Amino acid sequence: MALDVISLLESKLGREKPQALFTDIDGVLTTTRDSYALDLEVITLLRALEGAGVPVCLVSGNAYPVVLTLQRYLGLSPHFVAESGCVVQVGGSVNVLCTVDLASIVHDIKKLFQLEELPTNRFRLCDRAFTLPGAFKKDTERVKSLARTIMDRYPGIRVVYSGYALHVVPEECSKSTGVNFLARSLNIDLKKAIAIGDSAMDLDMVRAVGVGVAVGDADEELKKEALAVLPYGASESTKYLLVGVLRYLAKTL
Repeated sequence: MALDVISLLESKLGREKPQALFTDIDGVLTTTRDSYALDLEVITLLRALEGAGVPVCLVSGNAYPVVLTLQRYLGLSPHFVAESGCVVQVGGSVNVLCTVDLASIVHDIKKLFQLEELPTNRFRLCDRAFTLPGAFKKDTERVKSLARTIMDRYPGIRVVYSGYALHVVPEECSKSTGVNFLARSLNIDLKKAIAIGDSAMDLDMVRAVGVGVAVGDADEELKKEALAVLPYGASESTKYLLVGVLRYLAKTL
């Protein structure tokens, strides 16, 4: 039986309007989990949600300038989380939450493990990211082993894989760190908020809200923790959710 989004929202929100939608970008707004092509139908639905009074906050591992540019050109809320929770923008205020300089660690990782940095690292304010060879990134256990090895060598950091890149972040930062910062700043009740993600990097964000869901082809770790798993892959799942949310708003408000 297909997921009934309206019933799900009614059970968790008590027929109230969602106070925010927190959404990952890659693998959620893109057409597939290995694509950078945004689904324009999803963008139209996100704008409709904004028009209905529900702020759409991007939450991404992408570099701050990338998320800023997407937020502006997609016409979404000026409140967002970038760099895996290390950087949070609230309106016109940019807040860097990390306290660790990763420059020397990144240099060592690149040399010791022969990893290639993402070109966007030069623009990042804190989080750093590396690409993995095609065969490597498809081997989940090998990726996890590499992450553990790096974390054992450098205490005080976390290494997480998004499906697109391997991210090195200070251990005090995560997507939920950024979401909670936004919630405190904007007086959002996270129990009345929705979040959608696709990778293990979204685990804590999905746990932080009242309605945390995963796209249908999400990492298994995320599916196990999500309140619900949507029936399709990547942006098709997101469209399914957004249509349901808009129908819920039309029915209840």
